[in-house]
Amino acid sequence: MITSQPFPAGTVFAERYRIASTLGQGGMATVYLAVELNSGRQVAVKVMHGDLANDPEFVRRFATEARAAASLDHPNIVRVLDYGSYEGVRYIVQEYVEGNTLKEIIRRHGPIDYRLAAPLLIQIGLALEHAHKREVIHRDIKPQNIMITSDMVAKVTDFGIARASSTNTITLTGGVVMGSVHYFSPEQARGGQVTARSDLYSLGIMFYEMLTGRLPFDGESSVAVAIKHLQEVPPAPSTLVPSLPPALDRIINRAIQKNPDARYQSARELVDELDAFMVDPNGVYGVIPKSAAAWEGASTSAISVQNGESNFQKMHEIEKTYNRRRSSRFRDTAVAVAVVSVAVALLAVLTIYLLNRFTPDELPDQSHTEIVLPNFRGSSIHDIENQLKALEEAGMTIERKFEVSDTVLPDIVLKQEPDSDGTVRVKPKGVILTLYISLGKDSEVVPDVVGQTSSLADITLRSQGFIVKFTTEPSDTVPKGIVIRTDPPADELLPKGATIELVYSSGPSQVKVPKITGLRYEDAIKLLTENSLLIGGESFISGTAPPANDKYIIKQTPAPNTKVPQNTPVTIVVGTAQELYYSENPTTTAAEQTMPLLEGSTFATAKEKLKQINVTTIRMKPWNESTAALDPLNSGDADKIYILSQTPAPGVTFKPADGVDLMYGSAEDYQNYINPPPPPTNPPTDPPTDPPTEPPAVPTTTTTTAAP
Repeated sequence: MITSQPFPAGTVFAERYRIASTLGQGGMATVYLAVELNSGRQVAVKVMHGDLANDPEFVRRFATEARAAASLDHPNIVRVLDYGSYEGVRYIVQEYVEGNTLKEIIRRHGPIDYRLAAPLLIQIGLALEHAHKREVIHRDIKPQNIMITSDMVAKVTDFGIARASSTNTITLTGGVVMGSVHYFSPEQARGGQVTARSDLYSLGIMFYEMLTGRLPFDGESSVAVAIKHLQEVPPAPSTLVPSLPPALDRIINRAIQKNPDARYQSARELVDELDAFMVDPNGVYGVIPKSAAAWEGASTSAISVQNGESNFQKMHEIEKTYNRRRSSRFRDTAVAVAVVSVAVALLAVLTIYLLNRFTPDELPDQSHTEIVLPNFRGSSIHDIENQLKALEEAGMTIERKFEVSDTVLPDIVLKQEPDSDGTVRVKPKGVILTLYISLGKDSEVVPDVVGQTSSLADITLRSQGFIVKFTTEPSDTVPKGIVIRTDPPADELLPKGATIELVYSSGPSQVKVPKITGLRYEDAIKLLTENSLLIGGESFISGTAPPANDKYIIKQTPAPNTKVPQNTPVTIVVGTAQELYYSENPTTTAAEQTMPLLEGSTFATAKEKLKQINVTTIRMKPWNESTAALDPLNSGDADKIYILSQTPAPGVTFKPADGVDLMYGSAEDYQNYINPPPPPTNPPTDPPTDPPTEPPAVPTTTTTTAAP
């Protein structure tokens, strides 16, 4: 029985986890390092504080979000292994990640070099993309919820727990806590709808802190910080850290736009821009679409653009001018449209005439015409892309091969085949032009990670300086989570910082529904997750929810062994262990039964016959003339006790629920009972003069046999 928290080391929690030490404590929960007794692996057990566990609204949200988090399976997300309630204490069990939170790293070391910060953010963005595709929104992205391992793998934790009560949160209408105030979005500050783009805003704020070592918005109170999210803009990161490329200013600027429509529309879009930035830091990024809808908030300013004074009066004057000129504008537009239409028609007629007059019937095939093959040696591959495209259009095939060079800068053409001094003429059709391009000193061979888990492959590739792009692909032959291929493939030589697409199996396109009826609720959820299936609708067989520690699956749809697509919801009916038993063992006997012959049988035989007709109550009474010391409650006497008489009588119809009455004795008693000795022949005597006395009470024993 749990009597107090925190739990001391050695405490066995939920009958499965032995507490080893306390990892940390927050406003919502205490996290313990524990050892799972069955497997011996280390896990992190997060135990909710008692005041929150008693809040019905929190309990409902907690259960919903815990199920959603448990459905996530990504190498950059801390996996939820178990969750539930034990003796009134709600808990979540997660994989144990050795490392530090991103917040701890920033506090200890200050700003993170952008060459490391950007790959970390890419990993976090991929985790959010995975969650958003499954309609799970984090709501509380912040450095405290990002674990960084010793090999620089980022793992996101605390998915969907949006009701944390601490000094870093702000409570809005209805008492719902919408996230950490320093990182949450303007729509969260306004109490508006939270979407995937809200997570991206928080991601942009966190990226700002990673690069500069400071929060973009801070204040004396949570409300003051929330107002800054709505109205103010922070200085560009490069004004605080001059070594930062301007492209990062633009990327962060778009991520933290007040207007959700002006932000990146998906985590994948942000990840793709960061990937491109790592390859070409001087590219154009963070372009805000002109189609972004008007923002209802107080400001739509970008980073480093200060808010001006109110333009209300000016807008009013423009509106008045617009109304005055509306009618004349319509008239002018109609005239302009008519003039343009006539001009277009005349131009079309003239064009057709000129083509028919001067164009020959057949154009010459330029692929058979000789052209001068340029000399590309010493040129940057980026500077000659247009020339190469023209050669390809003329029928030439371009092949690019890479070589390591200690003396030539990356992306410079070392040599070409066929060679040319700039005067060689060739017919382009069918010619293969091979360009050998320098990788410089910083290059690596793509390792062979096919057959590894996606997590291990990710670590292998990133440790060699590559950027990893995750792609899932159904496979009926490759197990779930195992790498199918990489693009580029293994053994190719690439510059460090190049992007490698890691294609790993999401499991069979059609999965077989496992049998979860009869399983505990937590085990059923785990089995469905392992088979790439989801929990669908959930109902209760008795109409009320069973206790969390006595919750079993009674029915499921689709049926076991049915083949369905991945992520198909499985609808379940749940109940208690007793309800499960009654469901699997329905009563098929009639309401009334015929009484069997029990007289002359041993008590053991009689009990078996009564059990077959669902008799659960047997009232035993000893024969008053018996001298045997027999006890029906002693199982060792069951074969020594004989039934002398029974009620109801044999062949009589009765209700088994009413029970039966049996008189018993020894085997000798049974013979004396059915063959009583003759009465004595002594002469009659005078009746006694004393008044008669009451006979001694005869004990009755009741035996109740429970249903199997």
